[in-house]
Amino acid sequence: MFKTENDFRDHLFENHKDTFSNLIVKKKISHAKKKRDFPPISFLLRTKVERKINEIIDAFEYFLLTAKEVRLEKEGDSTTRVDLIGYAENIGLTIIELKKSSKTERESFTQLLAYANHFCSLFPGLKENSITSVLIAPMETRIVRDAYAQEIIFNNKNVIAMTPDFSSGKIKLKVHYPDLSYYQWFENNLLDDRSFFTIVISFSVLEGWIDTALDTENKEMPQYSKDALNTIANLISQKLQLIGVDGFVYARQKWSELVNTVPYPNSIVIVAINPFSSFRASFDDGQIYGESLPNRLQGIQVIYEQLDETERKFWLENMESDFYHNLRKIVRSEFEIILKNKNNILVEKEVDILSWLAFKLSVMEAVCNHNLDIFLTGMVKEIYLEYVKYIFDSKDEEDNSAQFAYEMLRNFLSVWCGLEALGLAE
Repeated sequence: MFKTENDFRDHLFENHKDTFSNLIVKKKISHAKKKRDFPPISFLLRTKVERKINEIIDAFEYFLLTAKEVRLEKEGDSTTRVDLIGYAENIGLTIIELKKSSKTERESFTQLLAYANHFCSLFPGLKENSITSVLIAPMETRIVRDAYAQEIIFNNKNVIAMTPDFSSGKIKLKVHYPDLSYYQWFENNLLDDRSFFTIVISFSVLEGWIDTALDTENKEMPQYSKDALNTIANLISQKLQLIGVDGFVYARQKWSELVNTVPYPNSIVIVAINPFSSFRASFDDGQIYGESLPNRLQGIQVIYEQLDETERKFWLENMESDFYHNLRKIVRSEFEIILKNKNNILVEKEVDILSWLAFKLSVMEAVCNHNLDIFLTGMVKEIYLEYVKYIFDSKDEEDNSAQFAYEMLRNFLSVWCGLEALGLAE
């Protein structure tokens, strides 16, 4: 239909400047009534991603192409040019890269991501997630399909792929959705207790700021102490979100009956998924094994066999250990930035690394405390939010309990029980 990509680009700009959305064919997502109280997390993530794609596509209804073949450098004879750029109120700045052939798909997708980064450098404060990047290509190259899935599922970017279809004599842009196989890596055991580890920062009372129930007339934990502890936990969770750690953070204080039995009655509890958890992948006698999908273990095996022989034995063990020790340094440093006493001196504290499973089974650790709000981060947050949405979307129309969904988002017991159930084997 078009001899060159330039012909295709020019046709779109000249003939579909404000009707671009008419060319797009998206997938219809069915929202079935609830069939299971705790669906597989792969299902929850797939639902979220496909809904996000369709919401972005719907926003193209008011999309306007604003320029073609846009050169990004002012000086010199730069050949770095964006095929099309446009704008719509709900998706903001949009960059479109066209490729009719699969031969250069890989380079085009890399360029597309680089273009988004360039705009972020031009407008400080702009993030790549605020830019919509569109690749129009055959999507026949495996590495491009993998990269696309990585960006939209794992990195949560607004990246959309469309496949051009000229078979009917008219232009159709079919939205490309990640294949179901990409979601299989999200096994329920990702949220198994054994996948998590716990960092506990315990610290002393700060008179007039973080007091205990013993310091009040009614023998109840002061509200200002709860507010201060929740604020600290929230700030640390924001740091974890920023560096891409999947988990949750909450603050606690020992029951008044136990306050005088421990040197540090206040704690910030950081619970994180270790991607190198030995529960999911371990090594023995040259073989990778674990409670995970065979193809995931086989992929790790392939890499393991290419390592230097002197590095193989402790490869997985070292990565697992390094992960939680590095995170320990980060959260400790963040805590010290946030919390100092009135004389600007570091607060007395101790930092421990514990097994989350052992932590949960300990009455002293899990029960004998005022456990405050939970702040979720990363993938754990995405999965849990999708689970809450699933629960309330599945209720009957006359059920008005959805107005209380917010209570599940930070409530300690709700999140604790919900994540535990979602971590059960399918």
